[in-house]
Amino acid sequence: MTAQPTTAAPPARGVGPARVHPRPRLRGLDGLRFLAAAVVLGFHYTGIGIPQWGAPPHDVFPALNEVTRYGFLGVQLFFVISGFVIMMTAFGRTISGFAASRVARLFPAYWAAVALTVGLQLVWDGGRNPTLLDSLVNLTMLQEAWDVPNVQGAFWTLWFEMKFYLLIGVFILVGITRRRVIAFAVLWPLVAELARATDSDLLASLLIPSYAPYFAVGMLLFLVYRDGGDLAVWLGVALTTILSMRQAYHYAGTAAEHVGAEVSPAVCAVVVALLVALVWALSAGPLRHVDWRVLSTLGALTYPLYLVHGQFGFAVIDLLHDQAPRWVVLALATALSVAIAAMLHYLVENRLHDRLRDGVRHGLETTLDTTRR
Repeated sequence: MTAQPTTAAPPARGVGPARVHPRPRLRGLDGLRFLAAAVVLGFHYTGIGIPQWGAPPHDVFPALNEVTRYGFLGVQLFFVISGFVIMMTAFGRTISGFAASRVARLFPAYWAAVALTVGLQLVWDGGRNPTLLDSLVNLTMLQEAWDVPNVQGAFWTLWFEMKFYLLIGVFILVGITRRRVIAFAVLWPLVAELARATDSDLLASLLIPSYAPYFAVGMLLFLVYRDGGDLAVWLGVALTTILSMRQAYHYAGTAAEHVGAEVSPAVCAVVVALLVALVWALSAGPLRHVDWRVLSTLGALTYPLYLVHGQFGFAVIDLLHDQAPRWVVLALATALSVAIAAMLHYLVENRLHDRLRDGVRHGLETTLDTTRR
């Protein structure tokens, strides 16, 4: 959810200058990322059993809830796209360049979202009401590691993204090649499940068995886009897609508890398969030529929208659900979240991204040069 389609480059080890060979921007994936954020927003506002409406959302929006109760699958889509895009970003990057790009991409909007949410909680008592110390820990993005509550509920996914980045950082140091990507993407979900089955808590935590297949299939789809698919890659795509479907199938019961209504495991599995196919279609398949500029604009709003939509939308629903028609309240909650997301992108991300990236990269390269002397 945090990655942006960028440029691809040939394999490189974790040192030396990166050789970047620009590729056309994948605007279709930009649009798909925004769609993922939109369905997650719909899930949080009208799917999951939030108390702010004063009644279960499946009673407030009975017809809409039949669809939005499956909106949690937007997160799984984010992870597939992240696997694709982070693999694209990692090829040809030094470890300092990769780390700097991730820090600059993740933190500016995130810091602003934390600050704005803390400000909201000062005037609205219906949210999470974090302590000052909880809020400060949230600024590190490591709160999940310390069992500190997230300021925004959606922040939980960032901890899994960071673990994925750590694995890719190690991969860069080892040296990324096509064969190694195939081997890693196939073996990672299997070893992760083995770690969980044998109660190897530390290894299971690092290898994120619940979400590894989604990241892995995205990595393999990048190889299809970059070099074309061969038998080994397509077998890997098939395996990781099946494992992703299995994960979604078994999560349906947990989703039903959150929604307070039935969530079909079969529907979850089929939707995941269709989402994987859609990522392929928009990158290397028949829809790869989709090139509408508006999709990149929407894609740029995806990450900040994901960060802020929870508590701000809930506040609007909580304050207005008895004062205005439900559809008007839903529209206002969505509009406020999109407006804040646009503000974060244009006033924060656009102004800080390059400076933070260059500063972090320079600091890391200086440190690495010093340690090699």
